[in-house]
Amino acid sequence: MTRSSGEKPLLAVMVMLGCALGTEPVFAETTSTPSAMASVIPVRDFARSDEYEDAILSPTGEYLAVKLRIDNGIALGIVRTDDRTLAKAIRLVDRQGIADIHWVGADRLVYALTEKLSDDEKPDLTGELIGVEVGGRGSKYLFGYRGDVSTGSHINKANAEYAHATVIDSLRNDPRNVLIAAFPWTERGELGSATLYKMNVSTGGKLRVGFAPKPGWTDFLADANGFIRYAVGHYSSLMSIDTYARTETEQDWKQINVGDRKGTNLQAISFSIERDTAYLLSDEQSDAPCLVAHRLEDNRRETLACYPQAAVQDYSLSHDGGTPIGVEFEPGKPELVVLDEHADGKLMRQLVKSFAGYSVRITSWSDDGSKAVVHVYDDHNPGEFFLFDRRTLKADHLFSARGWLDPRLMAERRPLSFKAKDGMEIHGYLTLPNARPESPLPLVVLPHGGPFGVRDHWRFDPEAQMLASRGYAVLQVNFRGSSGYGSRYIQAGRDQWGSGMIDDIAAGTQHLIEQGMVDAKRICIYGASYGGYAAMMSAVRYPDLYRCAVGYAGTYDLARQKRDSDTARTKLGRAYLEFALGSEPSMLATQSPITHLDKLKAAIMIVHGEQDTRVPFSQAEALRDALKVRQYPFEWLTYPTEGHGFYKIEHREAFYTQLLAFIEKHIGATAR
Repeated sequence: MTRSSGEKPLLAVMVMLGCALGTEPVFAETTSTPSAMASVIPVRDFARSDEYEDAILSPTGEYLAVKLRIDNGIALGIVRTDDRTLAKAIRLVDRQGIADIHWVGADRLVYALTEKLSDDEKPDLTGELIGVEVGGRGSKYLFGYRGDVSTGSHINKANAEYAHATVIDSLRNDPRNVLIAAFPWTERGELGSATLYKMNVSTGGKLRVGFAPKPGWTDFLADANGFIRYAVGHYSSLMSIDTYARTETEQDWKQINVGDRKGTNLQAISFSIERDTAYLLSDEQSDAPCLVAHRLEDNRRETLACYPQAAVQDYSLSHDGGTPIGVEFEPGKPELVVLDEHADGKLMRQLVKSFAGYSVRITSWSDDGSKAVVHVYDDHNPGEFFLFDRRTLKADHLFSARGWLDPRLMAERRPLSFKAKDGMEIHGYLTLPNARPESPLPLVVLPHGGPFGVRDHWRFDPEAQMLASRGYAVLQVNFRGSSGYGSRYIQAGRDQWGSGMIDDIAAGTQHLIEQGMVDAKRICIYGASYGGYAAMMSAVRYPDLYRCAVGYAGTYDLARQKRDSDTARTKLGRAYLEFALGSEPSMLATQSPITHLDKLKAAIMIVHGEQDTRVPFSQAEALRDALKVRQYPFEWLTYPTEGHGFYKIEHREAFYTQLLAFIEKHIGATAR
C-alpha cells in the first residue's frame, strides 16, 4: 500500500471553486520553512476554522462532495474523482449554509440547510432538506417550513412542513428516494413524535412509512431493504434510554430491554446487511460504552470491543454501511481496535499500518468498496484526507483541514493522570511549547465546556497550540463529570460544578507545580461556557493559585442560569439543569462565583456574545456590574452579533489577540 500526494490537482479544483463562487481562492501553498515560520505564526492562523470539513464519496465513486469554508460560510464542491475536475459548485445566499450531506443514487444528493436565524453570527439547522443533481440546474427545496420554494422564486405555503427533518437512510438500492424522520414543532419548543417518510429526492413527494414509538428525539436504523427496524430515544427521563424494534411482518414497535442497568448511555450506529443485528455503543453491561451487537433474532447482546474505564470515541463502518470494522478508545492517546467480522476489517489493518502513529478513520465508501475516503490526524496535525483506491492499494492526498499550519511547528500533547483531593484518579492533557527553557514554564489552565458529556482529547487543539506557540504550557483537565471514562466518572460530577470539578482542576495544577514543570507564580486560567464558569470559580475558590482568569461565555450565577437559559425551555433541558446544578437555592448560591467576589485576587477578563441564549449575556452583565460595585478592575470584550462563542473569524482573531496580551501582561516574560 502506498501513499502519494494528490494535493496539486485538487488545489487547482479548489481555486476554480473559489472563482466559481465569486471569492478569492481559499487554498494556498507555502514555500516557508519551519525555521523561518517558527516565531511568527499569526494569531489569525489559529482563529481560522477548518477549511475542509469533509469529503463524501458518491455511491459509484465517480464524485466527491467536498464541504469547504469560504469566508464565514460553508460551500459545497462536487469533484470528479478520476481527474479532480469540478463538476458543480454550490454556495447559498448570505446567512445560509450546508450540513449533513447524503448521496442518493449516482448523481444526486440531499443536504440539510443551516441559517443565521437571528442576529447571532452562528448558523443553526433549520430542519429543511435540499436536493441537488450533479448535472441539473439549481437546487430543489424538498422539505421545510417555507413550503415549495422552486429556485427561490416561488413560494407555496400549502406545502409547508412545520417540523425538523433528518435523513435516516439513503436507500442504496433506491436511487430516487431517501428515508427521513420529521419531528413536528410544538408551541412549547418541544419536539413531537416523529413521522417516518420515504421521500422522492427529485420532487419532494413523500410516502408515510411509520411513526416514532413515542414523542421526543429518536435515532432510527433501517435494514438493507429500507425498512426502519430500530429506534432509540430518551422518552421517560434524561438518564434513561428506551429501545424499540419491529419487523416487516409485525410493524408495530415493541420495546426491548436494554440490559440490567436502568440508566444507560446508548447510541445505535448501524444495522447489519444480514438484517438481524443492530450495532450499538452501549454501557448497559459495563461502566463505559463498548461496541455491542444486538442480535434481534433472540434479543441477545454480544460485546465486541471494550476498554476498561474508556468509552468508544469513534468508529469506522464497512463499505455496505452495516458492520463496524474499527472502534477507537481514548484512555490517553487513541487506541484503535480493528474487527475482522467483515472483510473490510483487513483493509482497515493495512491502513493503520500505512499511517503509523496517526488516528485513522474511514469516513465514506463507494458502494462497491473499491474507493474510500480516509481521514488521519494526530496531536500535531489537524487532519488530512486521502482517497484510497482498493485496486491499486494507493492513497492519494486530497487536502489538509488546515493547510496553512505546518504540523512540524505544532507542540506535543501529553496524556497525564493524577490523584484528586479525594483520591479519585483524574485524567487530562499537557501541551508543552517546542522551545522550553530550563526554568519552570508559565502555565495556562484551559478547562473544557459542558461540563457533562464533554471532554478534551489528544487530537490537535487550536487554542492550546496557540498558547504553546507563545511559550506557555497548557493544562486541560478532564475533571469528574467529563465523558469518555465511564458512567462512574460522570456520576462523580453530580452537584460538583463549583466544588469537586474545581478541586480536580486545582489538583492538576498543583501536580505540575510539584513536578517542577511550571512556575507557581505564573498561572492563568481561561475557559469557555462551563470553562468560563470554572475559570471564575477557580479564581474565588483558589485565590492564591491563579494570577489571572478569563471567562468566555461563562455562567456566573447558577440560579439565573436555571431560569434564563434556553436549556430551560424544554422538558429534557430542565431535567439536565436539575441533574447538573441541583435545585437547592443555598447550594446554587454557594456554587456561583458571583457570590464570592470578595475573595478575588486574580486579574479578570470577561468575554461574551450579546446574542447568547445558552448562557445569556445577562450573566456577563451581572458579573460586570458586581465588579464595578466593588471597584474591582477588569477587561471587557463583547460583540452584539455573536452568540455562544464567536463565529466570525475576525471576532475570534480580535479576541485571541486581546487574550494573549492579557495573559502576557500577567504571567508573561515581563510580568511582575
